[in-house]
Amino acid sequence: MKGLIKIIIFVIVIVIVFIGIFMKSTSKNSTYANKKETQAEKDKNIKEDNIKDQENEANKEAMKVEEIKKKEKIKYINLNPEEVYIPILMYHSISDSDSKNNLLIPVAQFTAEMSWLKKEGFTPMLMGEVISALKSGKVPKRPVAITFDDGYADNYTAGYKALIDNNMKATFFIITDTTDVDSSYMSSVMLKEMASKGMGIENHTSKHMELNKLSRADKVNIIKAGKDSLKEKCGVDSKYLCYPVGRYDDETIAVAKELGLQGAVTTQGGFANIKTGEFELKRVRMSPMDINSFKDIFKSFMQ
Repeated sequence: MKGLIKIIIFVIVIVIVFIGIFMKSTSKNSTYANKKETQAEKDKNIKEDNIKDQENEANKEAMKVEEIKKKEKIKYINLNPEEVYIPILMYHSISDSDSKNNLLIPVAQFTAEMSWLKKEGFTPMLMGEVISALKSGKVPKRPVAITFDDGYADNYTAGYKALIDNNMKATFFIITDTTDVDSSYMSSVMLKEMASKGMGIENHTSKHMELNKLSRADKVNIIKAGKDSLKEKCGVDSKYLCYPVGRYDDETIAVAKELGLQGAVTTQGGFANIKTGEFELKRVRMSPMDINSFKDIFKSFMQ
């Protein structure tokens, strides 16, 4: 009987030993397989990252090539600075919501206008380019500057698309107290996206008050607040101002210069010219019109 018990115990021990060896072997194989799988995943991720990096570099290179091509296509002329005139178009809202409001430009009209400018070879200019051309006399043969006042949301939802589709760029003057507060105005996300695509984002002050009626201290406050807000919310270093409601005085210009701004646009009708100075640039007020009326604005450039 004792011999039988010993045999049974021996068999049990042998079985336990074999089970242990088998489990250990299985565990090693599993660990090895997991390591192989993990390494495979790492290799796959590295490969995907490399592909993405290559694609990004290719896209950047393509953008550079496209930019060079655009510059090569631009025909410049050299004039006496006082002979340079640039049409700065003044838009507000791009919307079909109210046909009786002259500040609202129908979407189809704006799209047609941008398409015509592209077709006729007009060169879109941001404010820095306008100032440079006015000072130097070197200007595109067919110049145009497109500006929007206030920063309405439809500038992004309707206007921005038409600009991109026609390889145009524009400057948007923003009332900064509305940003990320009022949904009828563009958000900082929208503004940052447009800035990344080559649009100009500039200062229309923080509160849209008539500057000529404010004290010097208040002038400083709302112009500086607008500039600071664009820097904080959008990462934009604004250098140009649009006077709210077109109201300003000599003190306003002095304050703008003290705050480091380099120019400003008014609501006075006409083409921009250096004779008025960089801080009193005239613009062409845009309103609902047919395409022939729009073409008439540029007839002096069509020779």
